[in-house]
Amino acid sequence: MRKVLVLSPTSRERSQLPAITNKLNCEIIFDVFDDDYFDDFLGEDPDVTKPVLKIVDLIESTVEKYKHAGLAGVTSAVGYPGMSAAAVIAEKLSLPGAPPQAIMLCEHKYYSRIFQQKFAPEATPNFHLIDPEQPETFKSELSFPCFLKPVKSCMSKNAYTVQDQGSLRRLSEQALLPRQFTEPFNEMVRAYTSLTQHATCLLQEELLSGTQVSLEGYVFNDRVCVMGVVDAIMFPGTMSFKRWQYPSLLPEPVLERMTAIAAKFFNGIQYNNALFNMELFYNPETDRIDIIEVNPKIASQFPNLFEKVDGFSTYQTLLEVAINQKPETKKASGAYKVSASCVLRIFTDQYVHATPSAEEIASVIQEFPDTRVQIYAKTGQKLSEQVQDANSYRYGLIDLGAQSVEELESKFERCKATLSFDFEPVNASYAK
Repeated sequence: MRKVLVLSPTSRERSQLPAITNKLNCEIIFDVFDDDYFDDFLGEDPDVTKPVLKIVDLIESTVEKYKHAGLAGVTSAVGYPGMSAAAVIAEKLSLPGAPPQAIMLCEHKYYSRIFQQKFAPEATPNFHLIDPEQPETFKSELSFPCFLKPVKSCMSKNAYTVQDQGSLRRLSEQALLPRQFTEPFNEMVRAYTSLTQHATCLLQEELLSGTQVSLEGYVFNDRVCVMGVVDAIMFPGTMSFKRWQYPSLLPEPVLERMTAIAAKFFNGIQYNNALFNMELFYNPETDRIDIIEVNPKIASQFPNLFEKVDGFSTYQTLLEVAINQKPETKKASGAYKVSASCVLRIFTDQYVHATPSAEEIASVIQEFPDTRVQIYAKTGQKLSEQVQDANSYRYGLIDLGAQSVEELESKFERCKATLSFDFEPVNASYAK
């Protein structure tokens, strides 16, 4: 039986991967690796007195830990630090995997843009690197409004639309994540790549618009394969996700152009034997496609969506690529024509007094079998104490399948009505 090491597993991997192992004759070894170190710096009040994780020492000790374990592969569903570390470990243990530099190049948003510009210039928006320690870098030819984001971040954390030069300088002071979050990445880049620009910087970018999608795919033996395209539907007037819906409603010729862009980029950077998620915009008014960002992993919210529509989980692909086995994918073999991961979200910070009971969750699943409910809100905490984007507060997810978009939306509203939350605005008179 082939052993696969899975680094930094989330609750999704722990619950969904074991069911796939028998089919692939695999045994999974979960390793917490960083022990959720990075999550501590994505909430509202990070502990900036905490020592910086010595990640190279951790990687090297993990190599020693497993060098005689008889591993057939190592992987992760988390880009940072999971896939970055997994690529290094795979290389050191002579296991299948992508070159570490290709993985970290995708994680480093500045270098990702540089190589997008080189290999897919038609899909690369204008961008400019800002180093807060160098005042001269605040000057660029980009017009306002523009977009500002950290070169190293997570879940759109500290990403902003900027209206003018004054706002750019003001927001740049708060956009960087703590040194404890970025320095381990810088350490990996220095140790395992030839890249020279540190990631403790910001990117100023041309503002994009249109329909946002995610390409979920893999590269196996140098062949780029897109398994499917997921539409990202936003709350109106925001950058906050309302739901991810599969399959995409964009025209097939547009999806084919997106696949060609992905192939040029990944082949260009010699990305191989790994999965990917590429986020893009399609603007129907200009017929232009722009790359938003590239992630060296699949989105862990999507395996269930593919299973509902296509009849296979992309988690299976994760394991197949890890053990150097050609992936088996299907189309339209699932029970539903459309699926979605719908977000429970609010736009003001809340204290959480109560969350749905087990009975309420069971009632949802009894009424709509195959539905998956995840509750992120925690009683006695503020929503801001968990990992959130810069504009809103996610407190749960509901994954659904349906035969139409209309049925999907109706099911979601019914589920939402069944699940009771007791919130109170943080600025109310209540005090913890």
